[in-house]
Amino acid sequence: MEKKGKGAKHGLAADLLSNWRSAERDTVAAKAAVPVAALAVAAVEAAEDAAVETEAAARAAMDAAVGATTVAERAKKAASQAAEAAQLAFATAEGDHARADLAVMKAEQAEGEARDMFHAAEEEGFPRESN
Repeated sequence: MEKKGKGAKHGLAADLLSNWRSAERDTVAAKAAVPVAALAVAAVEAAEDAAVETEAAARAAMDAAVGATTVAERAKKAASQAAEAAQLAFATAEGDHARADLAVMKAEQAEGEARDMFHAAEEEGFPRESN
């Protein structure tokens, strides 16, 4: 059943406005994710630095601890694995940051398109049917 008259225009306007507002909320959420991803990158960088320092400390302990070589080798191996894990986490965090930036860009584009569609329909008097 096709709506006619003023009700159809208000229905289309409400749909367009709803889409615009939804796109605005998506943009806000995407923008909020960017600093979180940046903090994650910073945290992973700090963890990687700590892991590298731990690996260096483990090497020094191995040199100083004659007779405790087995324990020092285990510490070195664990620190090396922690450094590898930190590097992987860093790469993941960088990817998350890039995806968050892309999400912001897409959300802003969707918001702009929704806004433009709303304004175009508003200028045309909100046609009866949308495409």
